[in-house]
Amino acid sequence: MRAAGVACVALALFAVAPAGLAEHGEQEKPRLRPTRDVDVTYTAAQAEGRLVQRVRWLASAQTMRIDPPTRGLYVIIDYVARRMSVVRDANRSVIDMAAPRDMTQLGGNPGGGAYVRRGEDSVAGVACTVWETMDRDGGRTLACITADGVLLRANAAGQTLVTATEVQYAPQDPAAFHVPADYVHRSAGAAR
Repeated sequence: MRAAGVACVALALFAVAPAGLAEHGEQEKPRLRPTRDVDVTYTAAQAEGRLVQRVRWLASAQTMRIDPPTRGLYVIIDYVARRMSVVRDANRSVIDMAAPRDMTQLGGNPGGGAYVRRGEDSVAGVACTVWETMDRDGGRTLACITADGVLLRANAAGQTLVTATEVQYAPQDPAAFHVPADYVHRSAGAAR
């Protein structure tokens, strides 16, 4: 699979990935960032078949690492700094960029969008609440999210986008969320 395709899948995953917390006194909303370290394996339906990728969350740093199926390629997203780094081990390079603005919105839900609780479920043996919201185009989006903010399943336009197949709560190694110091950095859009 080409790196561009993998990057698109990674972006699609974190576009529906949790970020942000509901404030007290607001309408009911899901907790949208994991409150503790977690390692989740997801499957996503693609035209070529099922795609498997790993997503890890380092709660203390509010940082996500996405490992798509392409070996030696991973994405680090720092939610605090709102930065994203695409790392390639083969040529020891990094492409740095601002994270997309809607990364903190579920399914592209415009800020302040309504969430409606639609029931309870279990995915990969973990309990979650099904929430309905609207995407930026007004389409219905459903997400099953744990009480501690882990996305377990996302559906849009009647199709399942991602489903967790394995969830492991365990302390994550902070080193896995940092780009190696000797890698060459480029900004997105810079000449190759």
